[in-house]
Amino acid sequence: MAESWQGWRCFKCKEELTEQSVQFSYLGLSRPTKGPRCPKCSAVFVSDELGKKLRNIEEQIEDK
Repeated sequence: MAESWQGWRCFKCKEELTEQSVQFSYLGLSRPTKGPRCPKCSAVFVSDELGKKLRNIEEQIEDK
């Protein structure tokens, strides 16, 4: 994943985001990936790039 979110801060805690393991689920299927997450409140942030990747995965799942 490109680090286009580097320097971003959590809207709630104002902490700088760090890359951590995050779990995404769709239609009962779960998959871990690396993504930007607040180290204080654990909020996960989805960038445009990550959102596009997730949409592609959703389409692949729906096609099956």
